[in-house]
Amino acid sequence: MLLTVDVSVEDIIKSISKMALNDLEKTKNALVNRTLYFQKYKKDKIENVVADFKAEGYSNDFLKDLENGLRKSSVYNEN
Repeated sequence: MLLTVDVSVEDIIKSISKMALNDLEKTKNALVNRTLYFQKYKKDKIENVVADFKAEGYSNDFLKDLENGLRKSSVYNEN
């Protein structure tokens, strides 16, 4: 049997705030172990990210720093 319940983020936070520290630690560990916390996301091309910032009117110096930072970042250099 599968039971599905829609729960708001607010309700989850309220429930978590009432947990004993030990239960909170167990919950955190369960989330990390199930990779829920570290799920992969689809990253956009660096050129697209920079173009979005350029469209918002950021300076060329900022855009250059942004692009260099992204190219060196662990997010864009992971296997």
